Amino acid sequence: MSSDRALRKQQQLNNLVSMVTKLSKPGDVIVDFCSGGGHVGIVLAHMLPSCQVVLIENKELSLVRAKDRSDELGLHNIWFIQANLEYFKGTFNIGVALHACGVATDMVIEHCIEAHAAFVICPCCYGFIQNTVKFTFPRSHRFKEVLSYKEHMILCRFADQTAVQLPPERRLIGKHCMGLVDLDRAWAAEGGNYSVQVMSMEPESCSPKNNMVVGVPI
Repeated sequence: MSSDRALRKQQQLNNLVSMVTKLSKPGDVIVDFCSGGGHVGIVLAHMLPSCQVVLIENKELSLVRAKDRSDELGLHNIWFIQANLEYFKGTFNIGVALHACGVATDMVIEHCIEAHAAFVICPCCYGFIQNTVKFTFPRSHRFKEVLSYKEHMILCRFADQTAVQLPPERRLIGKHCMGLVDLDRAWAAEGGNYSVQVMSMEPESCSPKNNMVVGVPI
């Protein structure tokens, strides 16, 4: 990748790893959902040797790359599972996901709530959000009182309008819509006895999709 993209990726990782480090304690099991090549999980395993880190990814090639990188670093506190995230039923303390696309963010949050685990998630691909067998949108009761499903889908599509090539005023609208979609997610999780914050990764230039949703069980 280019040096600019590498810098932005590093900045994204710094945000997630810093937050997970603040939430973790020795002996915790941390799950990196939709782990891809393991950029987040490998850094966490290196930074938190007293924790166990599990990478969940459905693409075999991505996991092979992640394991090769892990072996090069000599990490012994990291495990790899090839599966769709909905099939993972293990117990854990913290769930993390970088740019989990569409409803994958909601699936990770649901997994964490079921496990009574904290979560640190950077959502992505808001325009792909749609009702599924398990999830309906809006997610929270407060949003359902004022938005129909069709209106929520329009909100999600506007939330994807954050590319740097777009005019600044259009990106600002997209950022505002991103915040609303993730506020809906936050309020839904709070209904499950969680304290949730929606914040921006720093610097904001690290990604057009720079929201970070952090939840801690109460």
